[in-house]
Amino acid sequence: MNAAVVDTNVLITFLERGSRVADALGRFDKLLVPAAVDAEFRAGLDLATRAGRRRVQVLDGFLGESSVAFVSADRDVSSKYAMLYRVLKRQGTPIPVNDIWIAASALVLNVPLCTFDQHFRNVPLLEVVEIDNA
Repeated sequence: MNAAVVDTNVLITFLERGSRVADALGRFDKLLVPAAVDAEFRAGLDLATRAGRRRVQVLDGFLGESSVAFVSADRDVSSKYAMLYRVLKRQGTPIPVNDIWIAASALVLNVPLCTFDQHFRNVPLLEVVEIDNA
């Protein structure tokens, strides 16, 4: 199966303005949404507003599609996170904590990561599909 992990910024753009990233994501049979991406997306919503509640419904609908899978952070992902954290710190190329979780998920699953963020290039062995942010 041809799958990829989706970074938070790509997920938000896809769900709000689908066509912009649909071509890049359309080449994959399965889109994988790590727990860290789900959490980041939900943390940015104001559930006291109608727009916030609608965005949760859109996210939940997306996560319910057969071509999408939620990825929990299990012990393998946790171990990979710890290793990446140390490596990136030693390299002098730290990245945001949630992004380390996202990268760890992609590495454990052995799939590429679709993102707008160039800092993922600093993650050893991670295949990055950079999507144009223009």
